[in-house]
Amino acid sequence: MKIINVAAWLITIGLLLTLIVVGKNFLVPIFMALVVWYLVNALNDQFRKIPLFGKHLPNAFTLGMSLLFIGLALWALGDTIVVTIQGFVVDSQKYIPRIDAQIARVYATFRPDGIPPTIDGLRLDEQLWTYSAALLNGLTNFAKSLLLVLLYALFFLIEQQAFGKKMSALGLDLRESNRLSHTLQEINTAMRTYLGVKTFTSILTAVLSWIVFFFVGVDYAIFWAFLIFLFNYIPTVGSITATLLPGLLALVQFDTLTPFLVIVIGVSAIQVLVGNILEPRLMGDILNISPLVVVISLILWSILWGIVGMLLSVPITVAIIIVCAQFPATRSVAILLSRDGDVKRD
Repeated sequence: MKIINVAAWLITIGLLLTLIVVGKNFLVPIFMALVVWYLVNALNDQFRKIPLFGKHLPNAFTLGMSLLFIGLALWALGDTIVVTIQGFVVDSQKYIPRIDAQIARVYATFRPDGIPPTIDGLRLDEQLWTYSAALLNGLTNFAKSLLLVLLYALFFLIEQQAFGKKMSALGLDLRESNRLSHTLQEINTAMRTYLGVKTFTSILTAVLSWIVFFFVGVDYAIFWAFLIFLFNYIPTVGSITATLLPGLLALVQFDTLTPFLVIVIGVSAIQVLVGNILEPRLMGDILNISPLVVVISLILWSILWGIVGMLLSVPITVAIIIVCAQFPATRSVAILLSRDGDVKRD
């Protein structure tokens, strides 16, 4: 019997992985739309608190405002990225001599008898153009799919109005109805808390980092601040990557190590203060995930869905833990994925 159960689990996991890989082009916009849906509802809650002649704004109006606001924000950020990358490609020629000079300095220090390579000799400038073109193409495709994501989010907003009636019409008994309601409520609370807190701390980290970039005078300060905001959603490696990239540019842009050190030390200190002190206090115990599981899920989802998978790895894992904790057959999975083994079941 145990062998049959193991085989059934392996077949189920295999089918799910096949669906995730084969259906990537269809599932990624839907999951991104779910994130936008959560953000729209969180923003809608804030808009609903705004008094108008002693009354609150209508829910339909604030939902439309929220969706429009997030859609315009995504469009503006995408346009900023495209303009910045185009500017960086155009200005790349002025960085090439500086990169050659830095390479020559390193060789003069560690290999005084060696002949330092050059960017032209290594043909890295050609690779830069190739990578930049590929990145711009990817951003163009993302912009095309953005409309689809917003359309899905709109359908989710329409569907949520009738979701309560559908729940009542399912005809579940009291125990099943309570379990389903509890599971959905717990997932909803976890997602809203995670996305709300993460968005706030990401904005705070980006603004403080921009102050450091502005003080140092590094090129494309706004772009690097946005990159920190975006990469802050990626556990562990995101903040490290977003800190090193502007630091490397400062190493090329300036003739001394001081700007590089100021950026690396300053932004790292901000990341530690916000990510390790402020964020856990705001997040509380809502994310009961093992740190090892966070890293493994990050690697797994990055392989399956690329950068989008890295951004969604934590929310997806949280939902899996909550759902698995509700059923005796999968409760052990939730315990293994959790941080302390304490998972709640209705």
